[in-house]
Amino acid sequence: MSFNKFQLEGCGFNFNLIHLLWLQDPIFKNNIRLDVPDTIQILQGQPHFWYYSVDSQIMRKSKTKLNLESILNDFVKDKNDNHEICAVWITKKDNQTEFEFLSQYLLCQLISQMNYETKGYLQKFIYPKSEKNEVIKCTWGNNLCYFEVYTNKYPIMMQKADIYQRAVTFETPNGPVEQSTLKGTQFCQRLELLCGLIMSHVINVTQNQKEITLMELIFKLSKKGQIYLILCSNLSTSNIPSKFALPDFQITKKVTKELLNYPKAITLSDNSKCIVCDEEKNQIEFSKVKLKELIHYWESGSDHRSQIQSPKSYRMNAQLIKIDPTQLIPRVIKIMYPRMTLEEYQEFRNNTVFINQTISLCSYCFTKLYENETEKVKMIPKKHKRLIRTEIYDNEPIKYDPITPGTTKTSIYCGFLEHKVINNYIKRRLKLSNIKKESFPIVNNSNSLFKTTQSSRLKVEL
Repeated sequence: MSFNKFQLEGCGFNFNLIHLLWLQDPIFKNNIRLDVPDTIQILQGQPHFWYYSVDSQIMRKSKTKLNLESILNDFVKDKNDNHEICAVWITKKDNQTEFEFLSQYLLCQLISQMNYETKGYLQKFIYPKSEKNEVIKCTWGNNLCYFEVYTNKYPIMMQKADIYQRAVTFETPNGPVEQSTLKGTQFCQRLELLCGLIMSHVINVTQNQKEITLMELIFKLSKKGQIYLILCSNLSTSNIPSKFALPDFQITKKVTKELLNYPKAITLSDNSKCIVCDEEKNQIEFSKVKLKELIHYWESGSDHRSQIQSPKSYRMNAQLIKIDPTQLIPRVIKIMYPRMTLEEYQEFRNNTVFINQTISLCSYCFTKLYENETEKVKMIPKKHKRLIRTEIYDNEPIKYDPITPGTTKTSIYCGFLEHKVINNYIKRRLKLSNIKKESFPIVNNSNSLFKTTQSSRLKVEL
């Protein structure tokens, strides 16, 4: 048999390769073990060839079963189901290959509308092993074998998403698809061996008339762990020299881009904009701060702003000068809540939930926030520092109140002295400091109530 006129080369959907894989090897008298989904060639509105596989053996339907009723009985279980994907309708025009994913309802409509001019390929949809639709593209040549994985971003059973949003993989560029390399040594070796068997089987079947030099195969791993050959998207042989062109795949024009809602290409960056200075900086330079600290800085950061923000000053000068009420609201809050009025701000600034909101600031704005507070800090005398460092062992534990934002070290110290336990402790230390050494010898008692971090022989200076 002569295969010189047999069209095997080309890009797109290569149906003739399935026919060669179905033929028996004349040398070894066996068939290649390979799984293929039900693939039907439609010519003049009627099925012409129907290939399928049973136990990794490629079979072909007899002529008695080549009718549209058999397709409906085999593909469709529920005619009204418009969610489950059951088939893919593939058509070729010139160098373009168009894919249309069909539910059971849409497949019934397609078959009912077939006429004499209908021409294409109908293939049963294979559900993947993972939750998302995923295929493996294998580029095989004499000196190379490269694998790529195309994974859809949406779960295949997600009812809220459109059929094309959860089924598209390689059919269209810039779709909801993530591309990665195949991992796993044994699985890669298995696919590479399968590609080599396809190449050698074609050579033996065509009696060296067709020798594959380069091909692109699309595989899919099914739920049962079977490797299905979905299609051959590109193939070239040594008999007919031709350039290895990229196939032009696209989805059907019945679906608009608005319906698909494909995400646009974005530029990934580690930089983020600061909400205060509106400058892009690295995310490492950002620190978190609460709104109550920003409000305190805004109200006490400038004398002029403090006078303007005073409610009394605002009422007195409201008729003399025109002040924009929004200028009395911190800039950060105006950015976060652009429609907030001055009355709402004065109400919410006393709301605990509102002022405890956390935002991120860059390092410059974060340090500037506490710039005024650091200037107001006063040095605590050494004798007070020694007292604060002293450990106390009393029946009543010391409870420290949380530091409110904007409090200085001086105010903290004043609040520290107001504690009842601390005051009692200071009185006792004052009495001990007035006792003479002769009347009260120094003893290093480990059970003393007044244990300090310093040596017990040192006198406390107050």
